[in-house]
Amino acid sequence: FWTSGVAEAVVLGAVIRFPRSLPPSRQMASVENDVCRRVVVVIGSGVRARSIEMFEKLHAMGLQVVLVDDRDTWAAQMLASGLIRQLVEVPGVSARAQDASLADAVVEALSAAGAPPADAVYNAFNKYLLLSSLVAERLGVTTNPYDAVRRCVFKHETRKCLVAAGLEDWLSFSIVSAEDMVGAVAKMRFPAVLKPAKGSGSSGVVKVASEAEAMDEFFKRKARGSQAAQDEVLILEEYIDGPEVGVEIVMQAGAVVFCSVMDAAKQSSGAYFQGTGRSYPSSLSPVIQAMISSHCIAAVAALGLTSGVLDLDVRYSEASGPRVLEVNARMGGGSVGVMHSIVYGLDLVDVHLRALVGCSVRHLVGLMPTDPALHYEAGWVMSPYDGVTVGMAPFVERLHATFREHPNIVEIVPLIGDGKTVVGYRGNGLPTSLIQVVTKAEDKESAEHMLGTVLSTAEEGISDLVLRGEALLGFVAREIAPVFVTSPVATAMAAAVAGAAGVAAPLPGIALPQLHGLAD
Repeated sequence: FWTSGVAEAVVLGAVIRFPRSLPPSRQMASVENDVCRRVVVVIGSGVRARSIEMFEKLHAMGLQVVLVDDRDTWAAQMLASGLIRQLVEVPGVSARAQDASLADAVVEALSAAGAPPADAVYNAFNKYLLLSSLVAERLGVTTNPYDAVRRCVFKHETRKCLVAAGLEDWLSFSIVSAEDMVGAVAKMRFPAVLKPAKGSGSSGVVKVASEAEAMDEFFKRKARGSQAAQDEVLILEEYIDGPEVGVEIVMQAGAVVFCSVMDAAKQSSGAYFQGTGRSYPSSLSPVIQAMISSHCIAAVAALGLTSGVLDLDVRYSEASGPRVLEVNARMGGGSVGVMHSIVYGLDLVDVHLRALVGCSVRHLVGLMPTDPALHYEAGWVMSPYDGVTVGMAPFVERLHATFREHPNIVEIVPLIGDGKTVVGYRGNGLPTSLIQVVTKAEDKESAEHMLGTVLSTAEEGISDLVLRGEALLGFVAREIAPVFVTSPVATAMAAAVAGAAGVAAPLPGIALPQLHGLAD
């Protein structure tokens, strides 16, 4: 598929050429330039446990981060520690509609705060993808156009665009009302998929086997009662049976300089879909991988995307060929980043930012895996049942100790901390990913076997990590309740919790462990 020194792929008689030199740009710098000292605007701080690593990385890269955020967030802590250069508060930025009015308010707030001229706007969070593109356009820095980003964010617009371009032919319907749904199910071929037009991470994506199941799922969603639920646009579309792959594309100034294809592992939990990892190299033939790459490159061009790292989920079937499930105007989440780091030695965050600030990324043309002979598998530990996480660090350390001497283990890292509510894969809802595991071997079967061994070992001891029922009550009674034993009322409450859990009443003076939110 990729030939060292030859930046082209032959796809069913057509040749896709990836340019060895990129078009000139007013912002493009030489390859020797880096991003150090560049000013990057980031909108939103996200959840601390998930976002702190990203901000630490931006700081380590030498970027000057100007953070636009709501009032009373944890962003003030980053400012105090020097992790970001400046905090610009825009009240309500996290709740308001991401429209031109809010973009104007952000730009005005940056100006009023005396923020330095921006070199880029980093679209770090799904929630702010639209706003980030609007702000970038107003600041005159490189970005994917707002209209293109919108076509990606709203999947029914993605479908419409790709069908109009002649790239795909979906049986797909946009739905708001019951009347829309009735008309759609009458024309649909089942099984089908019902999902939000806007969303990520397979959240809310449900496979329905019949008209009755589809209508039942529709009314469940609309019965939630909120205005947002009533106004939500849904998509009912045909189910494409076949392997799924993840495609990462890097663009600069409208030119594609890198494209990778990796198998995307999916776990079906009842009617729900959950991405569970990546596999490299893909099990699909080189010709099919080239066909998928060609299709995705044509898709991002039709959507109007031009810059940075782009993430696509694609299904392939012999009957219909490649079909784009979704396009994200950002790098992929989950194991995407670590797999590209391991396989290609490629830091996607660094690449994305270089493309945005104008540092050339043309060196990625023809990039080969660091060790083409190795196979890599990434997967996630999930709990079979619902509960609350307690003791993540020692649990992961025990896993490390068990497999420390095994050469096929690349990494075992936690994805969440303590005190987090977990949805089990045997329950109702999208399962929670707990720990990421990456393995390697000289053949796919050995890498898969090693991954399966680690995941099954972790699940065997999951009761030590995910507490539920009496075990959870007992933990709260022993470790949490004592902290609040400061009055007769609190003492009585603690004793009641202890009694319900069947343990001795807690005594004052027991130290509270660092539970990162379990007390909440």
